[in-house]
Order: sequence, then C-alpha cells, then structure tokens
Amino acid sequence: MADRTQILAKIKQRFADEQSNPPVPRKYGDIPVSYEAVTAEWLTATLARDATPGTVVKAFRLGPRDSGSFNRRRIFLEWDGPDAAKMPTSVFCKAAQDLLNRIMLSNGGTLSEIAFYAHVRSRLPELATADALFAGYDPESWASLIMMKDLPTATFCSYKTVLTKQQFQEQFEVLAQLHGRFYNSTEPFFGSLMTFQQRFTNLVNNLDYESSCCNGFRAAQPQISERLFSREADVWPATVRSVERNGSLPPTLIHGDVHLGNWFITPDGHMGITDWQVLSRGHWSRDLAYVLGTGVSVERRREWEKDMVAVYVKALGAAGGPTVSTDEAWLELRRQSLAALAYWTCTLTPSASMPDMQPEAPTREFIKRLAALVDDHDALDSFEGL
Repeated sequence: MADRTQILAKIKQRFADEQSNPPVPRKYGDIPVSYEAVTAEWLTATLARDATPGTVVKAFRLGPRDSGSFNRRRIFLEWDGPDAAKMPTSVFCKAAQDLLNRIMLSNGGTLSEIAFYAHVRSRLPELATADALFAGYDPESWASLIMMKDLPTATFCSYKTVLTKQQFQEQFEVLAQLHGRFYNSTEPFFGSLMTFQQRFTNLVNNLDYESSCCNGFRAAQPQISERLFSREADVWPATVRSVERNGSLPPTLIHGDVHLGNWFITPDGHMGITDWQVLSRGHWSRDLAYVLGTGVSVERRREWEKDMVAVYVKALGAAGGPTVSTDEAWLELRRQSLAALAYWTCTLTPSASMPDMQPEAPTREFIKRLAALVDDHDALDSFEGL
C-alpha cells in the first residue's frame, strides 16, 4: 500500500491535471470532478438505468453551492421520454471535489459512507435517511460523489433548531436501533470499516489534528466555563484516553458525527439522520455522548438528560445490543464527551490541510454545549481506575 506521502502527491497531481484538462463524465460509474463538469448524458446514464429506453434528462440546473467537509449541491432535473413523469425532479449530492476535501476524505470517510449505502441502509428503514441513487469514488484522485433522493418536504436542522422533548428522545431511539442492530457484528463489510480509533490516528498523523484541537480550545474560551478552561493542559491527554478507551470496548456501527446539523425532521415531526461520511466501528458511547451534548440547549439537556440515557439503554437492548445499566452508560459517555468536543474545537481552528468545515456561529454553539457536558459531569476525572 502506498504511504501517505505518495497518496497526497497523487491526489495533488490528479487535481492539477483535471484543472488543465477536465474529464467529461458520460457513462455510469464516471465521477464528475466538479458540478460544472456534470452532463445530461451522465445524469441519464446514472439515474435512468432502470427506466424505459428513451427516458432522458433533457435539461438540468445546479442549486446553490454549500461547501464544508463535503461539496454539497442540489441538481434540478427536467426529463423527456416515456418515464419522464416517474423520474426525480431533483437530487441532493455530496462530493469531494476541491483539493482539501479530497485530502481530508482520503482518511477513509468516502469509503465508509459508500459502505453504509451499499450494505446498511436497506436494513434500517427506521433511520428515515435518504436513499442513495449513486455512490462512487476514484481511488487515484479521491474525487467522490454520492447522489441521494432529495427530501424537499423535510426540514433540515441547524444549531438554531429547537427540538421538543419527544424529538430529542427520538434521536436516542434512532441511534439505539443502529447500535443494537450491528453490535459485535460478524458481517463481512463490518470488519472492513475503519475503526473510530484508526480515524482519530489518521487525523493526528496526517492533518495536524492535535494542534487544531488545542488551538480551538483556547480560541473558544468565551464558550467554556472558567473551571474547565483552567484545566486546559489536561484536555488533550484526556481526549487521547477517550479514544483509546473507545477502541478497547466491543464495537458496533457508529455514525460518528451526530450533531444537530446532521438531522432532519420529517413532515410528520419525526427525526431522521443523514451525512454518514465518518461511519466507523466503535463503541456506542461515542454517539451517545455526542448527541446528548449537541441535540438541545445546555439548559434543556440538563433537564432531560437522565430520561434520555434511560431511554437509550432500554432501546439498545431491545434492538439486539447489550444489556447495560444507566450508571455504566453514564460513565462511558462521560469519557467519550471529550472526543466529541475535539471534533468542534478542531473545526473552529482547522489546520492548513483541512477545509473550512462549518461557520463560526454553529461551531461556537456546539463547543459551548459539549464543553458544558464535559464540565457538568467531570469528564476529565472519569478515567480514574482504568
């Protein structure tokens, strides 16, 4: 296997070649290197494979740009031919097209999300997530594209979304379904997925993750309690222990990035989740801590948290996962809250090798919520006895 230096050199060279001579996608399986490179011929080949011959995309237009860790965009479609009335009028796409997005995704995220749509999604309809119409990547350039059914009637959440207690509870129930279904899985695809610990190690080794997290923690001082900020020197070592602990526990499938911005609300008020780019093998407490710390305001989390953890452990067991006590769940989620916080301190001050992943306002809000969870439950002292 090529080492990291060779992989990065190849990505950069392919990206440079594409700028001077952009390839034109025409057939199913081609990966567009930019949204501007998309053709009606490729859209027809990709979306009309099972349609009656003669069904074609006659025109399309691109929606607004939305770039962070992925390059996201809607494509609006006009059809002609015998099945025109049955075909989608819009699709939602996530791609790694810009250079920094490809470099970041070469840590394994593209493969994880493609694996999710290929092997997992069809068996978990209760996740209420969008179905993939196409998912692929180029292993040489790391350009990738995942095209999903659009959800025009769903309301996508943001850091400003205010969930009801029932909607907050549904987040825990959805994750328990995922974690229980694949707890200690023996399915072939499961063993091929990157572990959460491996993903963390790649970030540290390849993208200067430690400096980004430490710099972000200092930059977020206004969002962090004086008590927690005074222990700045303890935070990164405890984060490393958090990840090591995760790797020592029985694995399941974890979403890995369950902040509120990756959820949506269906027209009938139920919760669904999307954005599976950091799907990993890891312990369920990672997602549990992360969703508890980001789903609602600090005040509502403090009011509802005991109920939510109790709901989660009951649902986890019912879905095929282990039988655990709420005390055990609390201990492990306290430990995992530190690694969840690191995802956002890093986002506030990304290294030169990372794209700008989120605007500042949601980043600071999620740091505030997660830092409060860490502080409220003395997470820095949760490793005693290990």
